[in-house]
Amino acid sequence: MNPENKQPQILQLQEKIEKLSQENKSLKEQLFRLDYVYSFFNKYAITSETNIDGNITYVSKPFIDISGYTEEELLGQNHRIVRHPDMEDRVFENMWKNIISKKVWRGEIKNLKKNGGYYWVDSIIFPILNKDDEIEGFKSIRFDITDAKKTSDIVHEILDKEDNIYF
Repeated sequence: MNPENKQPQILQLQEKIEKLSQENKSLKEQLFRLDYVYSFFNKYAITSETNIDGNITYVSKPFIDISGYTEEELLGQNHRIVRHPDMEDRVFENMWKNIISKKVWRGEIKNLKKNGGYYWVDSIIFPILNKDDEIEGFKSIRFDITDAKKTSDIVHEILDKEDNIYF
């Protein structure tokens, strides 16, 4: 075979390698950005992950801090460990109906601390899907709204008292 005939093939191969290298670099940059955003959420937001049965597989430091539990105490436990008895079953029935249908659920949840106290969170819960579009577990991102809820309760209490004052 004539070496001159191989020259165009070598150039084509070099072009393909260069293109793949650029795509690989772009994918690495995107992965870095995603990892950065993921670490940001886990550092500042109350996040957790569960398996399909609702057993905790991951908790962020803010989750540990607000709940009062250690990571070891939470991992493997069902998420009900932080369920406050004031929360109605229908809230969780609606949540499960949505997330097992591969939908996002958002709502306010009152949770129970290890010490018996409570905290309110604005929650976003969504399914984690695998490459076959099957649910592998669930991710939740929450933000503490306890102070806002307490303020709202005080305002409602004051307004209720004013409604009961007769002159």
